[in-house]
Amino acid sequence: MKNIFDKCKLGNLRLNSRIIRSGLWESQQNDLYSIYDRYDRIASSGVGLITSELFSIYPKDKFIEHSQRMDNVNFTKMAQKIAEITHSYDVPVLGQVEFIKYNRGIDLDIAVNDLTKEDIRKIQSDIIVAAQKLEFADFDGIQLSIGNNFFLSKFINPYYNQRNDEYSGNVFNRMRLVLELIKILKDNTDLHISCKINTFDERKDGFDCNESIEACKLLEKVGVDSIQVTRPLSPLFFTKKIVW
Repeated sequence: MKNIFDKCKLGNLRLNSRIIRSGLWESQQNDLYSIYDRYDRIASSGVGLITSELFSIYPKDKFIEHSQRMDNVNFTKMAQKIAEITHSYDVPVLGQVEFIKYNRGIDLDIAVNDLTKEDIRKIQSDIIVAAQKLEFADFDGIQLSIGNNFFLSKFINPYYNQRNDEYSGNVFNRMRLVLELIKILKDNTDLHISCKINTFDERKDGFDCNESIEACKLLEKVGVDSIQVTRPLSPLFFTKKIVW
């Protein structure tokens, strides 16, 4: 009989248990010792795989105060230390790469429908560079968020995506940006590629369960190693001021 503490495989990764830790946001950007201590405690707890808190690829993103900036000169050193800690317990680690806003120079918060082809290539290349940084830091993989309320989840959502080109229309076309990106990552890195995706959208005429299933099949076909299903708007919880 299988249990959660069985050794197992997830794609190309060997796990010491079936427990996967998922991260959302970071509140200790300026306290590296606290970050390292936390990862040490998580990795030593019996977890099989760790997904990091979100790493932001853009310096003016909405959640930047709650995330590590990948453009920070000290990012790679910090990431290497995190990987060293988790690997000391034989626990693989994925870097969660996400963003809310896409900025084009002085033009801030460009909408999905206003992206040019050059913008799309820029987003793809920025994520590829982020993946290369994680691979250099000895991370085992990357988790790309096309769920919750992050930018790429809007790109694949018919509620937001009303473009008039090959990146809009049916599920395949709306997934095209992500599928092209994953194909490049699979061909040029040894990283485990994970995607976080919504099961549905809470808006009328949005991304529904049938589209989610179709999108997951496309991800599998292009070579994604694992998929995490998530709830559409959960990150917005962390923008609220909570009084206990």
